Order: sequence, then structure tokens, then C-alpha cells
Amino acid sequence: MRDDATMKGLVASLDDGAINDLAAFYASQQPQAPNVRKPLTTAEWAQRCDRCHGVNGNSTDPRSPALAAQRLDYLLKVLHAYRTGVRKSPEMAAMSAVLSEDDVEKLAAYYARQMPRAFVYVIVPAR
Repeated sequence: MRDDATMKGLVASLDDGAINDLAAFYASQQPQAPNVRKPLTTAEWAQRCDRCHGVNGNSTDPRSPALAAQRLDYLLKVLHAYRTGVRKSPEMAAMSAVLSEDDVEKLAAYYARQMPRAFVYVIVPAR
């Protein structure tokens, strides 16, 4: 990026014709809607988490931990650890990297409030 002095020199070197051409060019452009994404709600984030961790954080897969009814301080600590890379998981790193601090607090509180469901995992031996 150019510094202010360079930009002022560049602008000063333009003649009236160049200025009029630039003005006409920008005036002819169609306005573009800004590409601003609406932040996800806690419910929308929870839907994404539930894909791996089960409905309301009640995992039915032994490879994905249940989040329902975990202690709030534990959930906060773990989410922060994934966000900062202290805990390693490519999936959790990708999911947690885009969470704001507010998202982390709300998600942790949401899952801490959920009712846990008991599941029995039966390991079937390979043939």
C-alpha cells in the first residue's frame, strides 16, 4: 500500500481529463451489496455441534464425547484450548476457530444446561 505522500503526488499529477474519466468510470458502476454475514445464533451453533456430539450434546458415538450436562467451567476450558491449539483436533480446531468469545460462553452455558441421556456402547468384535 502506498503512503499518503505518494498518493497525494499521484493525485496531484492527474489532469482534468483523467479526473473526469475516473469520475465517469466510478459513476457508471453498479452498487454492490456488502457481503456481510449475520452472526450465527447459539441455536445455530448448537445445530453444528450436534452433528458430531449428538442431539443436545448427547453423543451416541463413542468417538465423540457427550457435551450435555458437562460442567460450565470444563466446557469453557476445553473450547478455549481447542481455539488456541493447546488441545489438538483438526475438526474442533476448524469449528472453534471461528467462534467469538461470546459464542464460546453461550455454547458452554447451553450444553451445561442440557439433560444427559444414558447410552450403552456395545463393541462388536471383528469377524
